[in-house]
Amino acid sequence: MKDLKLPEELRGYLRKPLGRLVEGEDAASRLVAEIPGERLIVVGDVSYRAALEAGVKPKLAVVDFRVKRQEIEEYELQGRVLRVTNPPGWVTAELWDAVHEALGSEGEHVVVVDGEDDLAVLPCVIEADWGYSVVYGQPDQGAVLVEVDDEAKMRVGSVLKLMLTQDEWRRR
Repeated sequence: MKDLKLPEELRGYLRKPLGRLVEGEDAASRLVAEIPGERLIVVGDVSYRAALEAGVKPKLAVVDFRVKRQEIEEYELQGRVLRVTNPPGWVTAELWDAVHEALGSEGEHVVVVDGEDDLAVLPCVIEADWGYSVVYGQPDQGAVLVEVDDEAKMRVGSVLKLMLTQDEWRRR
């Protein structure tokens, strides 16, 4: 796996929910309460904290201690912690490897991103087994639920196919 950069022309596409949008400030709380923790992946601090407050321990959480690009106070993480670097607009091999490791291991894991966690949804959907659920925040709207199935994997795979490697990015 190589580091992948999101080209500017794909940003608008990824602003649209990759799954079912649930509106409202408490959307993440409502969603995570419906899903068994061992089949739940959350991306983002709001979604992770909603799961913890609901007493749900996700199989995997990806956080960056930021909400809407603003730093937030660190809080207690539950599970094995993996730390990675992932700049804004990228999916690094380091992030992808951590997601792969977490989903292939026993117990709960938290990937703490130095940089930005926004695009972590992409490797989470690809690496998760069918039947998992991925919940992430949709700024100023609510939360998104992606049921991992063939359609979700194909949609995310087509986005990844259009992303650029570092060499391709430099040549632009």
